[in-house]
Amino acid sequence: MKRDYDWKKQVKVGATLLTVCLLWLGLWPSEAAQQGADCSYLRRRETPDEVRARHREELTRATEEVSARLGFETALELAAPEELPRKNFIDTILFDRMVRDRVASAPVISDAEYLRRAYLDLTGRIPTAAEAATFLANRETNKREALVDRLIGSPEFIDKWTMFFGDLFRNTARSTNVLRYSGGRDAFYNYLRDAVATNKSYAQMAREMIDANGDSYLAGETNFIVGGTIPMGPPQDTMDGRAVNIGSMFLGVGAIDCLLCHNGAGHLDGVNLWGSKRTRQEAWGMSAFFARTRMVRQLLSTQPLIFKYTISELPIGEYLLNTDFGNRSDREPVGSQQAVPPRYIFGGGGVNQGETRRQALGRLITGDRQFARAAVNYLWERMMVEPLVSPSNGFDPDRLDPAVALPSGWGLQPANSELLEALTSEFIRQNYNIRALIGLIAKSTAYQLSASYPGSWNLAMTPYYSRRYVRRLEAEEIHDSILKATGMTVSYQLRDGFNNPTRMVNWAMQLPDTSEPRGLVLVQQFLNSFVRGDRDTRPRSMEPTILQALNLMNHQFVMNRIHQVNVGSNVSRLLGNASLTPEQIIDELYLATLTRYPTREEMDRLTPLFASQGRRQATESIQWALLNKMDFIFNY
Repeated sequence: MKRDYDWKKQVKVGATLLTVCLLWLGLWPSEAAQQGADCSYLRRRETPDEVRARHREELTRATEEVSARLGFETALELAAPEELPRKNFIDTILFDRMVRDRVASAPVISDAEYLRRAYLDLTGRIPTAAEAATFLANRETNKREALVDRLIGSPEFIDKWTMFFGDLFRNTARSTNVLRYSGGRDAFYNYLRDAVATNKSYAQMAREMIDANGDSYLAGETNFIVGGTIPMGPPQDTMDGRAVNIGSMFLGVGAIDCLLCHNGAGHLDGVNLWGSKRTRQEAWGMSAFFARTRMVRQLLSTQPLIFKYTISELPIGEYLLNTDFGNRSDREPVGSQQAVPPRYIFGGGGVNQGETRRQALGRLITGDRQFARAAVNYLWERMMVEPLVSPSNGFDPDRLDPAVALPSGWGLQPANSELLEALTSEFIRQNYNIRALIGLIAKSTAYQLSASYPGSWNLAMTPYYSRRYVRRLEAEEIHDSILKATGMTVSYQLRDGFNNPTRMVNWAMQLPDTSEPRGLVLVQQFLNSFVRGDRDTRPRSMEPTILQALNLMNHQFVMNRIHQVNVGSNVSRLLGNASLTPEQIIDELYLATLTRYPTREEMDRLTPLFASQGRRQATESIQWALLNKMDFIFNY
């Protein structure tokens, strides 16, 4: 066994426990940093602006640390924004602002860096060695745009963005509030996957989920309504829970949650300007759209205990002000008013003749510019790391327009309001086409800027997007990229609540929620160490831990894929070809794992290992080391 764990020799190729741990610790925001302000009577929480400032500080520190340790292929010289190619209006808006304010830009990344970035952002996986070699050898001037067109809509793209929407809408079998059970979760997953696969209009998705009726195991979209259930209280609590989901998920306005307990004045002052002017009664008007929504629970089994739900819309039902228990403060009559009618909190509007209440809400939501604005911001954040409005569920609707004078102490919220509005208009013009928006961003030059900024950087430059911020790969991305790098696939059997097999998945990005794969403890432990969260009380986090470093170095999931004895691995295949030179083996390992060729210095350092360690151990050691390099762990 000594030959498999001879760390002293593997240290020579640059990946040691000390190095990995020192590079990770302190590089990423905590879970709290990624959450918006939360009102509390007991203690003060950070305002969204404070969260944004701290988040930017931590992003900058991480990017500086990571970029300083990576061997970038791009010549590290600042670029004049007026000389950068302008692919679309994103570039025009951002680069014009840089020129106006005399802010220099990071250089455009190399083909290898772009290839890896685009694959990870669009599909959640790295390319194969063959795909990398083909792209790097291609001399066509439009090959980056062609790559984006090829990746968008691919099966891998569908997997990645189904996972994105599963996170956004918190699709999980079990939560602290309500159990969808695996049948409801799988139905919701299939609905979201079909929507991504068919490029369904995002507005249509929203209307279907808001107005969903039927069996939660058959009509997957009904599980959005199921997910808003709040138990152990009066029915108004559940109406409120569904209104909170509408506000946060579809509008990016988390302040509605606060308003459903108390008026904004005195509670949201200094936190949310719009919210500070709103009343609890106005927020109740949002909840009243769900006052006629009925959810009936049906027992399917007692051993194990399993239920499903049927959602329908009743002809009667009101949001009554008559509660003195539950999850929120008492609801008492306002003067002589005993019930609150449905009324849209953003500009008014209610139920038209012939509409159900939820049909009306779906119309009002998707007709609101804030709906498109919030979607654009969520997608921009996924592609560009730093959202235009941060935190992305902390919109303050009264601080979005630069033409409106703000009270003393308040600043404009968007990093670039012109770009936010231009993207919003384009998204609406394209009928809420998610693929078109993602492609627009991926093809812009702004998306292609380096994480390395060879000049003096300060936080005030963040809104210019004049550099790329790095991000650590998410749990599923790390898992799937290890599969791609090593050439060894997996098959995970998923099961329903009765423990009957349902379907097989071959990638972590295909898992229906972050509790899977159940029954495979080692795989779950590996994925969970990268803080994938539970879509309930624990959000995803880029929090670094020593356990993550140890798992990449020692975990069975990794170690089983780097040895020659494992037939089917890249290492086994390379060692099985006696005609390959050490240089060719090194090239192949670098292309497969880091999506680039080794530098001359790296080649000179690694080639002698084949003489000192032998062909097999050198190949295995290099594969192990590359899986532990910063280049592999981060998307830069």
